[in-house]
Amino acid sequence: MKRLRADCNFEDNCYQSFSAHPHIHSPFPLIGLARAPEFCQSGASPVGRKQMTAELPELEYSKLDILKAGLDRIDQGLTLFGADLKLIFVNARACKLLDLPAELSRPGTSFEAMVRWNAMRGEYGPGDVETMVAERVRAAWEFRPHTLERVRPNGVVLNVSGWPLPDGGFATVYSDITAQRRRELELERRILKRTEELRQSEERLRLIANEVPAGIAYVDFSGVFRFVNGRFARAYQKQPDEIIGRFEREILSPETWAHVEPYFEKAARGEPQTFDTPIRFPDGRTLETRTLLRPDRSAAQGISGFYVLSVNVTREKMAFAALLQAQRMEALGQLSSGIAHDFNNLLTIILGNLKPLWERIEDEHLRRDMLEPAIRATRRGTDLMRRLLAVARRQPVSPARVDVPECIRDIAKLVRPSIGEDTQLVLKFAENTPVAFVDPALLETSLINLVINAADAMNEGGTIVIETAAGPDGSVLVTVADNGAGMDEAVRSRIFDPFFSTKSAEGRSGLGLTMVQGFTSDSGGSICVESEPGQGTRFALSLPQARDQNPKNEEQADEAAAELGDSAIRGVLVLLVDDDEEVRKVMRRDLVAAGAQVLEAENGAEALELLQNIPAIAAVVSDVSMPVMNGILLANAARRLRPCLPIVLLSGYGADAMRGTLPAGVSIMHKPVDAAAIAGALSAPASVATPQSEDRVLV
Repeated sequence: MKRLRADCNFEDNCYQSFSAHPHIHSPFPLIGLARAPEFCQSGASPVGRKQMTAELPELEYSKLDILKAGLDRIDQGLTLFGADLKLIFVNARACKLLDLPAELSRPGTSFEAMVRWNAMRGEYGPGDVETMVAERVRAAWEFRPHTLERVRPNGVVLNVSGWPLPDGGFATVYSDITAQRRRELELERRILKRTEELRQSEERLRLIANEVPAGIAYVDFSGVFRFVNGRFARAYQKQPDEIIGRFEREILSPETWAHVEPYFEKAARGEPQTFDTPIRFPDGRTLETRTLLRPDRSAAQGISGFYVLSVNVTREKMAFAALLQAQRMEALGQLSSGIAHDFNNLLTIILGNLKPLWERIEDEHLRRDMLEPAIRATRRGTDLMRRLLAVARRQPVSPARVDVPECIRDIAKLVRPSIGEDTQLVLKFAENTPVAFVDPALLETSLINLVINAADAMNEGGTIVIETAAGPDGSVLVTVADNGAGMDEAVRSRIFDPFFSTKSAEGRSGLGLTMVQGFTSDSGGSICVESEPGQGTRFALSLPQARDQNPKNEEQADEAAAELGDSAIRGVLVLLVDDDEEVRKVMRRDLVAAGAQVLEAENGAEALELLQNIPAIAAVVSDVSMPVMNGILLANAARRLRPCLPIVLLSGYGADAMRGTLPAGVSIMHKPVDAAAIAGALSAPASVATPQSEDRVLV
């Protein structure tokens, strides 16, 4: 067995022993052989050139070979430098990672030479080589622990970690972390990409949230706004950052908060809430708002806040209110049309008997005290039915020239006893008040309604002022004002609703103002109201004026039409058609009194048979609603037989209760009527077909 002399220097022995192994240089500091008793005497020093007192067994060579082979096969590079910064050991992995040539991997190579080699090859980046060498050598002499990353020119990323050795020098480990860094860079790239995508997504959501027609907010459990979109902030005339961070009580008005607080309390218990509430905003607007309040739940924390979405439903509610009113009007129209025919027939019979009785009784006292009130009551019943049909839009207006001041004077006489002695009625008429073109009866009824309502608003008396003037747009202005109790916004917004009345306990129907609004609208005018609590109420009607402002022309035309009507039926054979015998009896008496000869039929089929067999029939007066064949079908059949036959139809229904095609030149009159009116209609050009006439479709 070969042995090393104990008197050899320790390092020389190492160099001699492994001279055949150029890549293993003094591994003993790594495994502690310098201090091992089998290699050195107990008193021998491992530093310096000391004498060894024992021989190294030949067996140890194989151990060192194993050590060398093991260090060469690890995945990390390893270098050992002594206290004099001379290379003691470098493994194969380090040589490969650092691209060290054989001359620099031998033991004894200085640290400075190795650093200069790296600097010249660009391992440390651009710069002065000597400066970079000097800086690194100076740092190495400090023997401090260090860890750094270095990117080689070939792109390999090295993690370099150095540790000082107990007796001087240092060990350095080189790790190739290129793949790890690539994975980290790829992960970072993905994170950055995902972050950008999330940012863009958040920006899109923010843009969408700001553009949707709804106010969106998030309120934490303590009541602090954490998010609001632009629409929510604009509703309160603020920017989003002016609301975020503030309590809900600071933003909402006290009235609004008092209304919504119970819903927040329920939501805090985990109950989703949906509610409608009027919200008064800082700009003075009051909008109907529908709010969806949803609790923000989490399994760990429970309710942590609330999602709020508010939508303006003012228009939706207005549309619903209009639909509801239309349904009420439809119901009222069906009701009124259902009773109008029979009721108007009754009025025709009553009025048709009262008028001849009044003409034959000479007792003025009996006329004044009994017959005249009965006739007025009958005509008031006619007006009442017209009002009912007008409210339901089932009665077409019959416009005519109306001297508005004169009409108001007559109304003042009529209502004066009804408004009370402590109420003053003042009339003010502008000299240039135009003649209006409206339905006279509906105008009178509308003004009576307004005056009675004004009187009701003054429980202890006051002043009602009715004024007329010429409107700036050529209209006729009529105002009815009082100094009564006035109305708040809630009442003012509903005064034109059918059946709405503040006097329902007194038996009021709630149809008066609805009829007034319908009358002005159907006449081509408008109505507006101004009222505040304690400041009275003012209604202003704008009505169309007549084209011909000379009343004499109208009077002359009326007189000429009356004379022509009387002569039109004198000696003429008129076919009277009605299924009600009492109505026929009254109308027959009136027509005969006017000089006509009358032939009767109780339905359209019977009348058509008479027309076919009696050529002498010169005019037809027929009811519209009859069994077997109605008046419209009769008129069409009659015109096919005799195209120029004068025909007048009488109806107790509203206009839209009649369906069918009306022959050209056929007039429709509404019961009750008298012989003079029928005669005038038969003599009018409209009752006779002409080549230029066209059929009318009743829908």
